[in-house]
Amino acid sequence: MGFKLVRGAYMSTERKLASSLGYQSPIHNNIQQTHSCYNDCASFLLEAITNGSHGVILATHNVQSATLAAKKAQDLGIGNGNQKLEFAQVYGMAEALSFGLRNAGFQVSKYLPFGHVEIVMPYLLRRAEENRGLLSASGLDRVLTRKELCRRLKAVSSEVK
Repeated sequence: MGFKLVRGAYMSTERKLASSLGYQSPIHNNIQQTHSCYNDCASFLLEAITNGSHGVILATHNVQSATLAAKKAQDLGIGNGNQKLEFAQVYGMAEALSFGLRNAGFQVSKYLPFGHVEIVMPYLLRRAEENRGLLSASGLDRVLTRKELCRRLKAVSSEVK
């Protein structure tokens, strides 16, 4: 059995639906509660897969959550290509996080939303809304990509000499 843990949901529609049915909102009251819940659930799932045959995919663009999970996984002896654990991000988002996790020896996948524009765009907009810090992460991705490009150009330049 495998589990995929994701942060966020259909925040605005979930609140509206709950309100229309007379229920309390199932969404946390603030972003810190959301982060804490995700981190606690990730920790729980990592402990659960340590001695079992289960697996988990931790889908997050949040660098702090991924760092906490990676540290916990290493402390539990999960890492270096272990098939029980995989991290996942949307293709084109949080590239630096994906590369960092992969370089640390974890399985990483990128998923690509596919479908009609009227279905995919609202999905991607929700991801952007839930990951407001994504714009700063994209800036980091650009800086790191530029550094890597310069490094490679210098390497090619020295080989040519």
